[in-house]
Amino acid sequence: MYTTEGIVLKKMDIGEADMLYAIYTRDYGKVRAVAQGIRKAEAKLRGHLEPLSLSAIRFIIGRGGEKLIAASLIRFYGNMRSREMTLGMASAVAAEIDQRCFPGERDDAVWDLVRGSFELLDADGFPDEQASEFLDGFRSRLSVCLGYGGSVLEPDNSKTVRIGIV
Repeated sequence: MYTTEGIVLKKMDIGEADMLYAIYTRDYGKVRAVAQGIRKAEAKLRGHLEPLSLSAIRFIIGRGGEKLIAASLIRFYGNMRSREMTLGMASAVAAEIDQRCFPGERDDAVWDLVRGSFELLDADGFPDEQASEFLDGFRSRLSVCLGYGGSVLEPDNSKTVRIGIV
């Protein structure tokens, strides 16, 4: 049994009542885990695994892969969800992580980057005009974290939104 916290990147329906979740976790990197019966009205995990939220999760590894057995919502990021622009940027961050990270590869720098990005997007007063700089900066830092080269240097701090790690 494994316990950690993670940001829910996305969910997909499978079967009649099950869902497959992609979650970037602090301790295990990206995890793809099935939540059995979660679409049933009486499901205990229901509401604790919303996309773009931070949850404490517990899962096991069985013959068919990871299976979620417990979850508890830690942070819903309400401010981020209340604005279309920041919600769109959070969705783009989650999509980048889901596409570019492999399951089971823990990376503290990527975790700090994702968590820091979500915290920044949830903060009051995030400026709309810095959306493209934010996403460019996130992608650049993610490339560095994943070992694709580049540097995390910021050429002009007055125009760059600081995110996650330095």
